[in-house]
Amino acid sequence: MALVPASDPAATRQRLLDAAWRVLTRHGSQALSLDAVAREAAVSKGGLLHHFPTRASLIDALYDRWNDEFESEVTARAVLDDRPGGWARAYLDATTAAGVQPRDSTAEVGFLAALIADPERLQRFRQRYEHWQNRLVQDRIDPAAATLIRMAADGMWLAELLGLAPPTGELRRQMLEALRAMATPGGPAPAPGTPALGPSTAAEQAAR
Repeated sequence: MALVPASDPAATRQRLLDAAWRVLTRHGSQALSLDAVAREAAVSKGGLLHHFPTRASLIDALYDRWNDEFESEVTARAVLDDRPGGWARAYLDATTAAGVQPRDSTAEVGFLAALIADPERLQRFRQRYEHWQNRLVQDRIDPAAATLIRMAADGMWLAELLGLAPPTGELRRQMLEALRAMATPGGPAPAPGTPALGPSTAAEQAAR
C-alpha cells in the first residue's frame, strides 16, 4: 500500500484515529501498536509519531474523541428538551440507543481494556464521568433519581456490550419507560435561574 503524504495535519490526525479504531475493531487492544496504526492509515511511522509520539497519547486522543462525540450527542438532545431532567433523559437516550443499533463491540471492549490496564488513562475516564455526574445532579430533578438513571443506563450499556444477559424486547422497553418517568417530574419547569428543590425542601414548602 502506498504511503499517503501528510499534507493536511488535521485530516491526517483524524485518519490515524480512524485507523486505530479499525485496528481495535479487528484485533483488540493487544494489537493496538503504533506500527499497526501507521500501516492501517497508510502513513509513515514518522508521520504518525508527529501526531502521537507514544501509544498512550494515541489512546488518550481516541478516548477524548469517543467521549466528546458521546457528550456532544447528549448535549444536542438536551438542548431540545429544556424541562427539568432534560440532561438525564438525554443521557439515558444517548447511552441506550446503541442497544437498537449496530455497534463495534470488539473495538469498545478493546478500548475499555486498554483504559483499565493503565491507571493514568483510567483516571481520565473517571474525570469525565465526574463531569457528567455533576451535570446530572444539577438537572433540576432529585439528584438521587438522576444518579440512578445514569447508573441504570450505564449498566444496560455494559450488559449489552459484554452480553451479560441484557434485557431485550418488551422488558427493555418497559425499563426505559420507567427510567424516563423517573427523569420526568410532574409540573411545569421552573423559571430560569430558579434553584431546584430537593425532596425535603419541597415538602417543607408545601407544608407552609
